[in-house]
Amino acid sequence: MKVKVLLLQNVKGLGNAKSIVAVSKGYALNYLVPKGLAKIVDEDTAETIVDVSKNVEERRIAQAQKEKEILESKELIFKANAGTEDKLFGSITAQDIEEKIKKVFGLEIDRKKIVLNNPIKKLGEYKIPVKLYKEIQAELKVKVEKE
Repeated sequence: MKVKVLLLQNVKGLGNAKSIVAVSKGYALNYLVPKGLAKIVDEDTAETIVDVSKNVEERRIAQAQKEKEILESKELIFKANAGTEDKLFGSITAQDIEEKIKKVFGLEIDRKKIVLNNPIKKLGEYKIPVKLYKEIQAELKVKVEKE
């Protein structure tokens, strides 16, 4: 007989935390629940949790779309010292971009979401992808000018 459990932690081969999965009653009662990995939920509770999860997902998607529009609305301009052949003295990193986004747009974007393979080391215009949520990605315009 199968029962539905709410996973409290990631369980390898079963699912991620906060997901509802069906497992055998013995597995749930003898392993998952005693170890604090899961809680047994009844059918009504499972449906409520799924509905709440869908609402949270919809809000995250809406928030990511809003952030995308904001990020793509303006160009970030960096002033930097440059030498010959427009090479910068130093470089502009994902951390610099993260700080500038916070300052200009007022958004908290983790630098790990800024896809910058190598730091920017030359003057010019760049389009930097920013992964916001799942498949939603903004294209941030960055311009590096001579100081």
